[in-house]
Formats: sequence, structure tokens, C-alpha cells
Amino acid sequence: AVSIGTVHGRMRGTPRLDFERLAAINARVQRPLVIHGGTGLDDGQFRRLIENGVAKINYYTALADAAAARIRANQREGAGYTALLDGVREAVAEETARCMRVFGSAGRADEVLAVAEPWRPVEHVILYNVAGLDDAGVEAMMRTGREVLSGIPGVRRVITGRAVQEGARYRFAWIVEFVHPAVIDSYREHPDHVAFADTHFRPVAGDRVSIDYQAVE
Repeated sequence: AVSIGTVHGRMRGTPRLDFERLAAINARVQRPLVIHGGTGLDDGQFRRLIENGVAKINYYTALADAAAARIRANQREGAGYTALLDGVREAVAEETARCMRVFGSAGRADEVLAVAEPWRPVEHVILYNVAGLDDAGVEAMMRTGREVLSGIPGVRRVITGRAVQEGARYRFAWIVEFVHPAVIDSYREHPDHVAFADTHFRPVAGDRVSIDYQAVE
């Protein structure tokens, strides 16, 4: 993120952006740049930012204002929660679509897909039994695993579970969601995974099965 005159939240007065500094930063670092505090800029300023290397513009306040304006328009005596929120999603979507047109990203999905492969989530499932740990120990092991494994690149989420049926072949489960099949190997070899598995999991979960699944739609 670069500092060239924008502010977080709602800007007061007329924004004066240092495009000369932005151009110099862009030429020096040659990396996609980020603007914090895009609310309050005009369309021409947005376009100049993008022309000078900005690839991400934070725009929360303006979207929140669009939602708030719709809620205020819905206000009437006796209006309930549902009535107040009527049309809020559409108002935010309309402003988002307008920004996509201004930013030059509308209608370019095919262009993006030609150079960027979409996420292809994989569910890494481990079913297992535990020996040598009581329930408190199992919960502590799961808690540690959720904290450690969720921080590995390519991991979207980590779910731990216990079988509902008392007589299930396996009592416990891990479900680790990867963003792409390529993560299967990088996850397995990641030092944080290896350390957790060798220290906390494998010594007590010798009875286990591991399978990777991908959704079929």
C-alpha cells in the first residue's frame, strides 16, 4: 500500500494525490500497488491510479454509505428489520458494478481466465483413531492443529470433527480445504505441517486413512 494523499474512511475536502510519487514508486518496485481509502476520489483519479500501477483500491466506506442510504430510504414508522434491509444487497451490488466499469475491470473475465487459473478446491480428509490421549488431550491436539495448519499457504480452512455414531470405524476427522490440487504436495512438505504431524498427530494416530477429494459439479 502506498501513501500518496488518500485517507482511511471518509475524506474531508478535495483530495490532492501525489501522482508523481506514485509513478516513481511504480517504476521502482514493479509490483501491484494498493490504495487504502479510495472513498471520495473522482473517476479520473481512479483511472490515473490504475494507469500508474494500482491493482487494488479499498472502497469500504462508499459501499457502506450505499447500504446506509438504502436503509434510510426504507425507514418508516413500524418498519421491521426485513423491511429496513430491503434492497441493500442490490444497492451495494449496483455501486460495485459502477466501480468495476470505472476501474476498467468490467467485461474482462475471459482475459483474466486466460492467464490465471481459477481455484479448484480440494478436500483433504483424514479419518483416524487415537491411542494414548484422553478427550482433553485430543481436543488440545485438534486446537493446535487448527491454529498451525490454517496458516499454511494454500489452506482455506481447517475443520476437526468427532463421529456422531458411537460405533463408527473412525472416531475423529480432519477436513483441510486446499485452494488447488497443487497444494497437496506443498502442504505435505511444509515444515509447519511436518512438525505438527510428527510431534502431535502421527505418534497418537497410527490408525488412520487419508484421501483427497475434489467436488464434481
